[in-house]
Amino acid sequence: MDTNDPSPLLPIGEFAAATQLSPKALRLYDEQRLLRPAIVDAASGYRYYRNDQVALGRLIRTLREMDLPLAGIADIVSAERARAEALLREFAQEGDRRFAREKRAFQAALALLHQVRATDTPAIGECLRPAVTVVVRPFVAERRFLLERFRGETARGYAALSDARLVPAGEPFCVLVDPVSEDEGRLEVAIPILAPPAMPSGVAIRQIPPRHCAVLVVEPRESRGPDLTAALDALFDWFDRGGYRAIEPPAVAFIARDSGVRAEITWAYESPSAPVASGGDP
Repeated sequence: MDTNDPSPLLPIGEFAAATQLSPKALRLYDEQRLLRPAIVDAASGYRYYRNDQVALGRLIRTLREMDLPLAGIADIVSAERARAEALLREFAQEGDRRFAREKRAFQAALALLHQVRATDTPAIGECLRPAVTVVVRPFVAERRFLLERFRGETARGYAALSDARLVPAGEPFCVLVDPVSEDEGRLEVAIPILAPPAMPSGVAIRQIPPRHCAVLVVEPRESRGPDLTAALDALFDWFDRGGYRAIEPPAVAFIARDSGVRAEITWAYESPSAPVASGGDP
């Protein structure tokens, strides 16, 4: 042990008492290189900390009380002050957004528990979707970044159309290959085009057959985009009540309005007795 170090050394028990971090937590933070002991005695394996590490230990404890993951804590404690403060504010804002999502989910859960009245069911329409040729671009996104990622991939899709000398023939839409959730899921941008005389290279083209579809419009609720979950639940329940079967993933067209972004969801279906149509993806 270096007895010439001017900063007093605290054994792990005293350091744990000073920071209110358990010895088990301190050993974990040592393994994660988040809070390393000043000295580890080679003979006994005892850990010793400097007195001036107490403030860092208390900061780490407080960040853990905010449910910040260890990787996030490491980013904050290793950053310059201005950057650390920005990271902390970003995490706090995400906490506010998470709380808002949980509150909405709580209200939705109460409604489900009390069996929402039929008059509360959104208006669902029907249409016959014509056959269409589309350029498809796959991407992945979680719920909160869906609209942003869709817009970015759509812009890249239009650039690819220009390079391939293809002509757009309608508004782009998003195919929800996987459910929209807090985890990243598979999605597709589909841009309608005029059918080319020959298949160009560098783009994926799909022929979508005509289908009967249920249609539901979701009005804007927040700047990041409409909440699709309740609408998709309502459409699936409509299928169930009518004895229909969904035969494709739902598709969403996003339409900008002064009040925000409106979503128009279409979901192809057929009756259980109908033969399965050919030419489309399952």
